[in-house]
Amino acid sequence: MANKINVYFNEYNLLMGSGGVTYLPFVSGILSANAKKIKQINENFSFKKFIFEPLTYENLINKYYTDKPDIAVFSISMWNEQLSLKVAKKLKEKWNTLIIFGGASCPYEPTDYFKKNTFIDIAVRAEGEEAFNEILLKYLNNDSYENIPNVAFRSKENNCIINYEKVNFNRDLDIYPSPYLTGEFDYLLKDINNHNYQIIIETNRGCPFLCTYCYWGKGGSTTKYRFHSLERTYAEIEWAAKKKIEYIFNADSNFGMHKRDMDIAKKLVEIKNKYGYPEKFRTCWGKNTSKQIFQIASLLNLHDLEKGVTLARQTNSQEALKNVKRDNIKLEAYSELEKKFNQLRIPVYAEMILGLPGETNESWSDGLCALVDKSINNQIFVYRAEIYPNTELNEKSYRLKYGIKSTKIKLNEIHCSPRDQSWLQEYQEIVTSNNTMTREDWKKRNLFSVSLMLLHSFKSGFYFFIYLKNKFNIQSKSLVEAVCKFSTQKDTPFIFNSIIKNVNKWTNDILNGEGRGVYKKHYSDVYLDIEEYIFLELSKNFPAFYKDLKIIIRIILGDEKYKKNEDIINEISKYQLMRMPVVNGKNNKKTFNYNIAEYMFKSLASKNIKLKKNKNTIKTLKVIDYKNDYRKFTKFKIIRARKNDKIKNEIDYDYKELKKIKNKLNEKNLYISDKKINKLKIFEKLNKFEKYNAINIKNNRRLTS
Repeated sequence: MANKINVYFNEYNLLMGSGGVTYLPFVSGILSANAKKIKQINENFSFKKFIFEPLTYENLINKYYTDKPDIAVFSISMWNEQLSLKVAKKLKEKWNTLIIFGGASCPYEPTDYFKKNTFIDIAVRAEGEEAFNEILLKYLNNDSYENIPNVAFRSKENNCIINYEKVNFNRDLDIYPSPYLTGEFDYLLKDINNHNYQIIIETNRGCPFLCTYCYWGKGGSTTKYRFHSLERTYAEIEWAAKKKIEYIFNADSNFGMHKRDMDIAKKLVEIKNKYGYPEKFRTCWGKNTSKQIFQIASLLNLHDLEKGVTLARQTNSQEALKNVKRDNIKLEAYSELEKKFNQLRIPVYAEMILGLPGETNESWSDGLCALVDKSINNQIFVYRAEIYPNTELNEKSYRLKYGIKSTKIKLNEIHCSPRDQSWLQEYQEIVTSNNTMTREDWKKRNLFSVSLMLLHSFKSGFYFFIYLKNKFNIQSKSLVEAVCKFSTQKDTPFIFNSIIKNVNKWTNDILNGEGRGVYKKHYSDVYLDIEEYIFLELSKNFPAFYKDLKIIIRIILGDEKYKKNEDIINEISKYQLMRMPVVNGKNNKKTFNYNIAEYMFKSLASKNIKLKKNKNTIKTLKVIDYKNDYRKFTKFKIIRARKNDKIKNEIDYDYKELKKIKNKLNEKNLYISDKKINKLKIFEKLNKFEKYNAINIKNNRRLTS
């Protein structure tokens, strides 16, 4: 053909702060690289530069005026669906472009979607590599799209025709070339010293779990695993390191469940030691394989590759677990992991979902506090149950069965920048009531959850939790409930009143359609979680906060017990205050009459330790003075520090004890140095790129023959 057919990929990603940090368009890269391996496609189609930065609608449309868009491909998720629809409609009107939609938010049953959005021509209903190639070949030959598995298309009669035939997935994922190794993104990374890109990789596809709220659980992939070769995975990681990519997100569903995942972790350490990159490797951890996950997570944490280890519990309610099809995941595995991670001081954060069917108010508060009382020494994250397209939770029959009612709210993506186009709003749908939760229950659970996260996860009441449990067997639930109860009394001058007012306003705003993210320019250029915003407010007056918290503790204990232990309570309050970060921080030294630091440190490792009189001095270390720059303080001391247990100020006692632990790990070969890595058989020298390219050449010959 004299003139090639122009293909544009659209995958509008999120912008994470004023520095312009965003992900490279992974899906677009995969489709492009895979299509180019077909000779007939490569000779007849021209693949244009990826359109993925979240620009304004007008600026996006301007990118099409250079070359007429014959085909436009859109990968849609909840953060870009409305913008994608707006751009696609314009392309159809102006150039009669063939519009192809796919991605997690593209409905598997798109009949109504086609009726509403008459400009969409084709919807890819699952993985897109094979379908996309078939679509291009059909377009080239002016054929019908009806025989392409898992594809819906608009007929000449304007009807939505769905092909329910499933794709026969090849277990060898290396038949799909890597967009990184084939150079799809090289033009974006010419200046490796001045880019703000993060990347996504996948070492496998598939998930054996069928969680009703998850895209993986219903058709997003398959229950059987398929793998990329280790050679390819290693090559991609090294490519990222050479391009100075700081952050890699691994899109596996259950990293750590496979034996080879340890090999990948060791390779990450080797490459970071060699190049200094990647700085961080973020992944979704497996659910049931405790021993291996512990070993892998320990290795990554010791080399500062992982902020913290996710324990995706979601709920502690057996009834709720059953209703969302997670009852095949053993909670005992989590408990065992928690103990091991606590002993080594490896940061752990547990994710819980508020609003799952079958969860009661009591089971929710008991479940959250069980995590605290079992010494989750880092973070608890509470997410609101969201309803996504193509999940069982979104099905009418499932909603009716559990009485699920939802609220459509603005999508203010946490830790992402507000959009430039003020008129455009993306949305998300969250569960706000069901058979075991009224809207009022939902509001109460929000208040309880935010209060617990402030006290526990942000450490503002963390050491009081430990003391009350060890000394009086008072569970964390008692303190959280007391905060929620007493701070709402009109005649009580508690600083907690402002907490409750902020949370209740936030909750009511959500029920009226506002978004979850809180945007306060003074604190940050991105949306914050409500608990982050409130903690920043508290940080302005921690002395008043602890004065009021001691009043609540006095009410819980009663006057007699409180007076008997008042000296220790005052010391814990002083210790708490010393550990809390402030914007104008300074290193300081304080004298204590009890072994507070030793008691708190060893209690977290479940060691029997008693509070006893022991005059000692504690110093803070490496405290940063942000000179009243709240944006820097928020970025580095709240957002980046939350998952890795570095919100609280470091002290000399903890530093010395942690050094001892690390030395012991060195002795057990858990801490792998450069020399030790080089001796491992798995890291014998091989030409990764030549081996990987040989695999691709072989596959290309087979596919193009």
